[in-house]
Amino acid sequence: MVETSIDTAVERWVAELRDGLSVSASTVQDRLFDLWGLLDEGDQRREVERWLTETLERHLYPTDEVVSRLRQLGVLATADR
Repeated sequence: MVETSIDTAVERWVAELRDGLSVSASTVQDRLFDLWGLLDEGDQRREVERWLTETLERHLYPTDEVVSRLRQLGVLATADR
């Protein structure tokens, strides 16, 4: 992955999510690995690790759930993104 900021990566992901109702767990997993690499050690990174583990047990995520969880992580601050 080309070095980018966490904000840019999340904005790009959310823009792609707007085109659908759900996204596969494997796609979520790929994007979470990208975010994990951009985050410093701490609570956000640990939460991404928990979410990554969860993707092994799921097949689909509703796009609104993904956006909501990104907000909870604090990597998506506003509803307008």
